[in-house]
Amino acid sequence: MKYPAATTRSPSIRLAIRSWLESFAFYFPFTLAGSLLLAAALYLLGRSLAQDNPYGVLLALAALLVLSALAVTARFQANLYRRLQVHWHWDSSAALYARRPGLTQALITETLRTLPFFRVHFALKGRLKVGRRASLRIQREISFAEGGRHPIELYFPLCGLLACTARFAVRDIFGLSRARFGEQMIRNLTVQPASFTQRSIPVPEPSVGFEETSRKRSSDEEKYYMREYLPGDRFRDINWKVSSRLDELITRISPVTQEKTTILPVVLRNFRDRESESVESILHLNIIKSWLMAFLRIMKQEHPEMQFRVTSAGGSWLLQNDEDIERFGWELPGIFFQRDTGPIFQTSPEEELFIFSTAFDRGLPAFLSSQAQARQYIFRTGVAEEGEKRDGTTVVLFQGGCACLPGSWVLRREPGLKAPRVSSPASGKLEEEPLSVRVL
Repeated sequence: MKYPAATTRSPSIRLAIRSWLESFAFYFPFTLAGSLLLAAALYLLGRSLAQDNPYGVLLALAALLVLSALAVTARFQANLYRRLQVHWHWDSSAALYARRPGLTQALITETLRTLPFFRVHFALKGRLKVGRRASLRIQREISFAEGGRHPIELYFPLCGLLACTARFAVRDIFGLSRARFGEQMIRNLTVQPASFTQRSIPVPEPSVGFEETSRKRSSDEEKYYMREYLPGDRFRDINWKVSSRLDELITRISPVTQEKTTILPVVLRNFRDRESESVESILHLNIIKSWLMAFLRIMKQEHPEMQFRVTSAGGSWLLQNDEDIERFGWELPGIFFQRDTGPIFQTSPEEELFIFSTAFDRGLPAFLSSQAQARQYIFRTGVAEEGEKRDGTTVVLFQGGCACLPGSWVLRREPGLKAPRVSSPASGKLEEEPLSVRVL
């Protein structure tokens, strides 16, 4: 009968031990450098006492006195800020993007001052999830002696989901003592895909759409006017006689009929057979995400009447306006590789299809064959051949004072990686960007 009671008490014991350890870490007055100096001073004191060395005892006592004075002064200031209830605000509203130098958030504080040789220290730590089993540890620290607005410079080599925490502490300028205070701040942020920096982003000219909305005729007779052909116009509305004379496509449009809304089907094939991630797989998926966002923004800018139905293994989104596209940009970093479990999109014979894929998508040829009736525009990352003159994609792990420490996945490589062979579609286009990966 005593065993169940013991098992029920064990979780509370673990929680008590964990709480004690957290309290000890919070109130421990020394940094790593200060802890090493404390250990050296205690060792020197004991050894000097054993050897009757007054100089060693004096030096050890001086070190202990300095450490104690620094620790007491730091704790005094931390308790003072806590009692005065100094307001601290971490402004994390600025959008975050991968591979964009100069990103800043802000720490806003009330008017305050620190004693000489001391600073208020703000330490940000977090984990950026960049794949199913891949993440980066993010660290950023700033110090200041007066209140005001203090920039927090950040840099992220990859897009993903960032879960981070931040704490305040009073530290001396020698980096020996610390006194933490205040509540721990928690943020869940999104690092959006990097801006696509190719020389030019090839944007195809779609010819038809598969969904439209229009108003009925208001009378039996309806007048038409002519204008230059725009992507999304129906082939049956083209005036071939006028087009042949002007040597360009001219479309017949009714002034009564509402301009139709063309919805373009876009497929993101985020497929990979292996569950473990590598440098190549993470970067290829990052590049195709950037390519997709650039495609959506440029197409919407050039053709405001267009809408997009984006489909991936993780869901489907209808993007009707610029706000929808930007909102999709916040969700895209959380879409990682998945196993190919079968078709994710069905088309009708008159549709166009815009496909974004990577070199890891082994099922792409079969998918294209199943959608042979559609006009296909394929955007895919490839693998640069040896000796090919291309700028490699570089992962910068340290920039702007923000440390990004990768896990063991950064050591995994993809020897002999080759993209599945895909022939250029008869009606459509194939755009491929070979990547060569270098890690700093």
